[in-house]
Amino acid sequence: MSLLLPQEVAAIVRAVRPLDIHGDRYVDVTVTVEEAPEAPRTGRVPASECPADLAPGDRVRVKFVMGVMVRITR
Repeated sequence: MSLLLPQEVAAIVRAVRPLDIHGDRYVDVTVTVEEAPEAPRTGRVPASECPADLAPGDRVRVKFVMGVMVRITR
């Protein structure tokens, strides 16, 4: 599976860590993509682009653009 093309994939959240960088809020998220569970993916997403109550074990849709996680939705 190539994540270089813009696409949205089903995933399961494995870890969530909110952080604040110079006043901007982000969330570091580790997910397991359902099509490739052997390779967890980690990314930093703006807090405005993911659910506020995101927790490990949640089933989500993750949007990737050029291999970078840019949005998480339920």
